[in-house]
Amino acid sequence: MKTFKIRAAQGELYIRRVGDLPKNRGIPSGYTELSREDGKLIVGHSGTGHYHVLDGPACSVAVMDRPPEGMRILRAVVESDTPLVHLRDHDTHEPIMFGPGEYEIRVTREYDPYEKLARQQMD
Repeated sequence: MKTFKIRAAQGELYIRRVGDLPKNRGIPSGYTELSREDGKLIVGHSGTGHYHVLDGPACSVAVMDRPPEGMRILRAVVESDTPLVHLRDHDTHEPIMFGPGEYEIRVTREYDPYEKLARQQMD
């Protein structure tokens, strides 16, 4: 399992540690709490069901309400070691361990010059 101190990436996700556990663990202004699906926090969706998930009970994630066009920006507060897992049986990304702290997770975007459209990149 991979570990990191400041930055990491998994598929279309870019992860940046922004600090230690915040004193106020509430939802930041301009964000909405992400609901769990089957007990997991899906931070990276996939059209084929091969999601990227924070797999543990000791974390919370909120989604930015108005991100720039084509982006998805999340804030995660992780209370104890929690892995980011790619739900795929083959050709999968190695899990990344998140230590306690606060993180920003961005779903990268791509620009289509023919459609003049920015959209989320898919893994």
